[in-house]
Amino acid sequence: MIKDIITQVKEIDKNILELFKERKILLNNSKNVEFYSYNKEFIKSIEEEIFSIVKIEYDNEKIVYLGPEGSYTQEAAINNFGIDNLYYSVNSIKNIFYEIDENRATYGVVPIENSSNGIVGDTINCFNSYNLNIIGETVLDIHHTLVSNCSRVEDIKIIYSKDIAFDQCSIFLENYNLNEAKYEYVDSTTKAAKLALQTPNSAAICSNLAARTNNIPILFNNIEDNKDNKTRFFIISKKTTKKTKNDKTSIIVQLPNKYGCLIDFLNDFKENKINLNKIKSHIVKGISTFFIEFDGHKDDSNVKKVLSKHSNNIKVLGSYKKEIEDI
Repeated sequence: MIKDIITQVKEIDKNILELFKERKILLNNSKNVEFYSYNKEFIKSIEEEIFSIVKIEYDNEKIVYLGPEGSYTQEAAINNFGIDNLYYSVNSIKNIFYEIDENRATYGVVPIENSSNGIVGDTINCFNSYNLNIIGETVLDIHHTLVSNCSRVEDIKIIYSKDIAFDQCSIFLENYNLNEAKYEYVDSTTKAAKLALQTPNSAAICSNLAARTNNIPILFNNIEDNKDNKTRFFIISKKTTKKTKNDKTSIIVQLPNKYGCLIDFLNDFKENKINLNKIKSHIVKGISTFFIEFDGHKDDSNVKKVLSKHSNNIKVLGSYKKEIEDI
C-alpha cells in the first residue's frame, strides 16, 4: 500500500518537473517584461503552497493513530504527515492521548467530527482528561467499498462492518437486496475486511485502503448514501504551533447552569469582533460542556481579553492553521 503511494507521488513529481521545463522554455522565448513579473509572483505563490502543504516540521517521528491498519484514521495520518514516519496504531481514542502523554509518540491523529454523524464524544472527553494541544486539522472524504470473495452479490449471506458504516450505506444495501443478509457488527472496518476474507459467502463494508491492505476483491466503490461524507481529524501533540495569518482556536467551556449565562458568554465574542465557527453542546461526566471554535489565535489581543475574563470556565485546546471552514 505504501509502495503504491510512493509510485504515484513519484509519477506526479515527474509530471510537475516536465511542465516546469515547458514553462521555462516559453518564458525564455518571451521578452515581455510583464511575463517576468508574473513569473516571479507565480513562483512565490508556488513556494507558499509547498510550505502550506508541509504543515508540521517532522522527521522520522512516531505518530499514533486509531487502528487497525487500513483505517480511515491511518489514511488521514498519511495524508497529513506523508509516508516517511513511524506509524503505529492503538485500539481507542483514549489510548492515542495516553501514548502522547507518556511520550511514546510525538503526534496523534484523532477524529473530531463527521459531516453525517456529528461530534465524536470520546475525543471531547479525552481533551477534558489530558492536557494536549491541537496543532492542526485535516479533512478526509469518507468513501465506503463493498468487498467480498463472492463473485455474485446474491451469494452474500453475511456482511461485516461498523454500525455507522451500515447506516451510511443503507440505500445501496437496499437497492441490491443486501439488507436481507445478516449484519455482523464489528469495532472497525478493517476487522470487517479480514473477516470477509476468511468467511465463505460473506462481504464487508470498509475503506478502499482496508481492501488493498487485506488484498480482498472490491465489488463496488463509493457505496455511501451521502457522496459528500467527510470526517475532520485533529493532529494532537505536546508541542505547539506558530501563529499564522489564518488561525482557528478550539476551546472547551463549562458554564454555570444559570439563566442567560451562555448568552452573556457569547456576547463577549461579539463585542471583541471574534467570529464563531462552531458551538456544540456535550455532556461530560454529567456536566453540560460546550465545544467552541472561532477565528483567530489565542495570542491575539481581542481573543486574550475573552480568554482572560473567563479563564475559570475555559480550557484552550489549541490554536492552529485553519484548513476548512466547516464540514
